[in-house]
Amino acid sequence: MDDRDRCQACSSRLLLGQRFRPVEELGRGGFGRTFLAWDEAERPPQKCVIKQIVRSRGGREQDVAEAKRLADLGQHPQIPTLIAILESTRDLCLVQSYVAGQNLEQLLQSDGRFNEAQGRSLLLALLPVLQFIHGRGIIHRDIKPENIVSPGADQLPVLVDFGAARTAPTATELEHTGTVIGSAGYAAPEQALGKAVPASDLYGLGITCLHLLTGQHPFDLYSVAVDQWVWRDFVTEPLSQSFGNILNRLVARSLRSRYASADAVLTDLAPAGILAARVSKAPLVPTRMTWRCTQVWQTPGKTPNAIALSPNGRAIATANRDRSAQLWERQTGTVIHTFAQRLGWGQGHADAVTAVAFHPDGQHLFTAGQDGTIQHWDLTTYQRLAIWRQPDWQITAIALTADGKTLITAGIGGRISVWDLGAGKRQFDLVRHAGTVHDLALSADGSRLASVGEDSTLRLWALPSGQLLHTWTGAVALQSVAISATAPAIITGDRSGKFVAWSLTDFAEKTELTQTQDAASAIALSSNEQWLALGSRDRTLQIWQWRGSDRRCIANLQHDWGITDLVFTADGNTLVSAAGDETIRFWQGQL
Repeated sequence: MDDRDRCQACSSRLLLGQRFRPVEELGRGGFGRTFLAWDEAERPPQKCVIKQIVRSRGGREQDVAEAKRLADLGQHPQIPTLIAILESTRDLCLVQSYVAGQNLEQLLQSDGRFNEAQGRSLLLALLPVLQFIHGRGIIHRDIKPENIVSPGADQLPVLVDFGAARTAPTATELEHTGTVIGSAGYAAPEQALGKAVPASDLYGLGITCLHLLTGQHPFDLYSVAVDQWVWRDFVTEPLSQSFGNILNRLVARSLRSRYASADAVLTDLAPAGILAARVSKAPLVPTRMTWRCTQVWQTPGKTPNAIALSPNGRAIATANRDRSAQLWERQTGTVIHTFAQRLGWGQGHADAVTAVAFHPDGQHLFTAGQDGTIQHWDLTTYQRLAIWRQPDWQITAIALTADGKTLITAGIGGRISVWDLGAGKRQFDLVRHAGTVHDLALSADGSRLASVGEDSTLRLWALPSGQLLHTWTGAVALQSVAISATAPAIITGDRSGKFVAWSLTDFAEKTELTQTQDAASAIALSSNEQWLALGSRDRTLQIWQWRGSDRRCIANLQHDWGITDLVFTADGNTLVSAAGDETIRFWQGQL
């Protein structure tokens, strides 16, 4: 340790609040200075950031009150945690957690200008953060590239430096000029007059996006001569008209012309309502891996139509073609219990079991089949608790919301039913498909449902309302579906074997991923969306690197017969597959 952390007069260590040791000045502005520091109350000491704030016109009490309001904001995963508020007679210091990574200005200098996809991703990631802080009555007032940190290529950006943040003004307060604060070029016109409102943060975010797209300072993007933005003259890659319109409305100088809220921007930017994913923080593993089969379970006489993993990962359930459902011990591969009728009597299904799902509590199992019934099982007693009948004969797919309150079922008649599990009743039906609904997928938050069917349509629904948000039409019957929040996109597989990603930010955009030799049969995404698995009736199983910008197939694997279902373990390191060869196989990636 050198002498930079010691007083030059007495050589004692300099600690703020008897805890925080400043080691480096990170920046300064009109409202204070920022320091990198060590929190020596932690073992081992942890990095933190100290924001020294110059007293405002409101005085000490107002500054302290404002700072305390910021403590609540640290609950958001994209906002640093407020560790402490330090007061002195001269100034006020906010101590926040340190966020490792480059800020967006540094990324611009190292990686070059953003393209439209990156610009959209940035807005989709940060607008929910502004929703959060504005909903708590706070305005950041200093949105700029330097105050947005990217922890990594596959993690959401973090909004930092709340030293300028203040409570949103009332209508009466707006009549009087307040403190002028913000960064030159990024502060909205009304903010430059000391009258910042929530829409001022939207302006700063819009200017930030323009700077990243053009590489030019905001002052160079506005023409005083013609009194309008000329940023399009500096864009090297063409932008869609819809995205350009969103940017122009974000940076409108008049409040009447600008978006009034983050909600309004998201309505235009993400019409499907699926925003940037808060994916698992599990570290990404190298993509140059060899995936190989590590286990094979034989299921003689019992072809698995569908598989599910228990929440704790200790059990696997199968829905079988021979009218049975089975519960397996994950470690040993032994059958714990078989749910089936005996000689046509007792509890169980009267026809092939087509779908299976665990309740989030791990104590209950739901099965559905071609007999048109949904059956609810207690996994502590292996007894059936309830049996419900879908209006259409033969159930093809089920989906269970993460909170365990709602079950969605689909059948051959084109009907999708939404069930209240607490009441044990069908709430309502979604009837738009013409013919069999082959597969269902829920978004992570349970607010969006995707369905595909024999009528070649992909439909997106809002839950719990059941409103149909959009319909896409394919060339042939669609067989399987999954929702990716990191894209964001819906991935489908059709009867011809074609897999397609349909954009959820531009409904007219779609990308063909691959073409197999027989019908698509299964799609699975790992929890952190690093891996995408695609299964086909031609026996092939593809594993794709999905999370990040380099999306590509990295492994081609095979069963001895067509794939019937796929699911990743919770940690994303293992893929479980079922097939018509009466086996369940486990695949792991290895360096």
